This record gives sequence, C-alpha cells and structure tokens, in this order.
Amino acid sequence: MDETCSKIQSEDDDQVRKQQEESCETITLRPMELSDVDDFMVWVTDDRVSKYCLWDTYTSKDQAIDFIKNRAIPHPWLKAICTNNRAIGTISVTPNSGNDKCRAELGYVLAHSFWGKGIMTKAVEMVISTIFEEWPYLERVEALVDVDNIGSQRVLEKAGFQREGVLRKYIFSKGSCRDLVMFSFLSSDR
Repeated sequence: MDETCSKIQSEDDDQVRKQQEESCETITLRPMELSDVDDFMVWVTDDRVSKYCLWDTYTSKDQAIDFIKNRAIPHPWLKAICTNNRAIGTISVTPNSGNDKCRAELGYVLAHSFWGKGIMTKAVEMVISTIFEEWPYLERVEALVDVDNIGSQRVLEKAGFQREGVLRKYIFSKGSCRDLVMFSFLSSDR
C-alpha cells in the first residue's frame, strides 16, 4: 500500500512539474484591455503582490478601470502577461527622453498564485529579446528592486541582468525611505 501511495505521489509531483513548465512555456504578452479588469483585480487587491510596488493595494474596481484606461492602454510599452489569454500580471518598459533616451526602466508584477514557476523570468526574457529591435536607440534597460525583494532580484539575474549595486535610501515608499538594487541589461549583452 505504501509503495502504491508513493508511486501516485510521484506521478502527482510529475504532473505538477509538467503543468508549471507548460504554464511557463505558454505565456504570451499582449496589450492590456478593459476586459482584463477582473483578472487585474486578483493581483492589485493582494497585499503580498503590492508589498514592494510603488502603488498601494487597490480597494475598488473603479481604481483598476481607471488604471487600465488612463495608464496601461496609453503606455508606450505595457503588456499583460497571459496564460490561456487570461491576464496574470503585467510587464512594462518605460522609456526616458532627451539625453536619457538611451535608457528605459523595466517594471513587472505577477499574481501571487503564479510566483515561483519561472513565468516572470520567461516574460522578462521575452521583453529583452525584442525591445532593442523595437527601440533601436535603446542601449540600456534598468530595473530597480527593493533590497528585500529577493525573488525579483533572482528573476532579473536568471534573465541575464547584471546587478550594479545598492542605491541607499533611494525612494520613499509606504512610509519609509527604501534602499533599491540597480540591475541593468545592455543591448550588447544579448
């Protein structure tokens, strides 16, 4: 009986691993749409997700609709991260202008239930594989990560970003001045 149970457990573990690999392999990036609002509400109302974000946890659907209409849709490069065409997060590249137009900032967020499955690393790799062709003037993509957000730092390292250092007391967020880690990916790193 124990051998049968362990075999079933092993098969279940294999199925879970396969589903995680498949979900990572089948992610797509597409523009956000107003119809994504219910999926969007899943992560923007979750304190675990917003903990290291600059925005506070959303408390209403109206906030989500406003963000999608007035920030996500007009953004120069913001995409929904999707599995089976359902939005499970977002990823953006925000360009600088003037003398800084050779740089852009990467930002991303993912629903908690999809953490630890390689999805965000895959999404970052997808962005890096195309953004330098889409914006030929771009030389550098930066990502700033809270010093305590180890998971996000791992994502960037796995996607090939270089850790450049800690920017001490760099930003005031959620009631305190926070240290951020600067990561970068250069067009010549590809």
